[in-house]
Amino acid sequence: MGIVSEFFDHEGLNWHNLCGVCTDGAPAMLGAKSGFQTLVRDRSPGIIGIHCLIHWQALASKTLPSHLQDVLEQVIKIVNYVKSSALNFRLFKQLCTEMDSEHTNLLYYSKVCWLSKGNVVTRVFELQEELQSFLQMQEKHKLEASFHEKLWVFCCTYLLDIFDQLNRLNLKLQGKGTTIIQFIDTLSAFIQKLENWKQKAEEGNFAIFKSLSAVTINDPLDPGVAKDVVTHLNCLREEFLQYFPEIGREGLALMRNPFLVKVSDVQDDLQEELIELQNDSECRDVSEASSIYEF
Repeated sequence: MGIVSEFFDHEGLNWHNLCGVCTDGAPAMLGAKSGFQTLVRDRSPGIIGIHCLIHWQALASKTLPSHLQDVLEQVIKIVNYVKSSALNFRLFKQLCTEMDSEHTNLLYYSKVCWLSKGNVVTRVFELQEELQSFLQMQEKHKLEASFHEKLWVFCCTYLLDIFDQLNRLNLKLQGKGTTIIQFIDTLSAFIQKLENWKQKAEEGNFAIFKSLSAVTINDPLDPGVAKDVVTHLNCLREEFLQYFPEIGREGLALMRNPFLVKVSDVQDDLQEELIELQNDSECRDVSEASSIYEF
């Protein structure tokens, strides 16, 4: 904070002209007592503070019911065993090559890599036959037995599907030219999807989860797993609403299309500038021919 204050003083900037601050990284940036945003609010009480939306999406995705968490940990154990030594790694790779597999390696799970959960589970699911054969040869019967348990397979396929959805969301929130408007639209849509999925899951409809639907065509989903799915979807929705309590489109109309906004709906100090903008035909042409980000 001291460095930022020195910069403001050196450049002659007025703290009261600051309207917002966006932070990223460590939780210390958000601390209620000594975080960076709190210290900035002491200088400029009227600011709007936000934190990296992609980071929050990762935090909101961490909560899993205990049974699903146990399945995820078992998947990680299987991966860690195969990759625990150079010998295991070479043997498994050779086995995958001999079985003409699409992949010849598993992926490590990393807590700091937000997309890794889905990628790890997906790769284990794709190489389940190879893993069963390898674990049988290694006489790791406890690890290999998981692939024969219906409940474990059901949970694993659900994790595969839900992590895939979360990974897609994460990728949509990234990229050059992405604006806060797109963030809000994407997050609002995902929260509504979670509510829709939960309602369908309560009715026994799991069509949105393709992998889970595939393994339950001839084998009905266990009621306990169905309950875990509903619980997790509801928990995910609550987590997103907790992390993004101010999601809404109020106040964004001026940014979306200033040429359609009523002058009377804008605060007084912006009305004259808005009138000039709305009567600038060149700016209107540029707005119609370009994206919000470019405009």
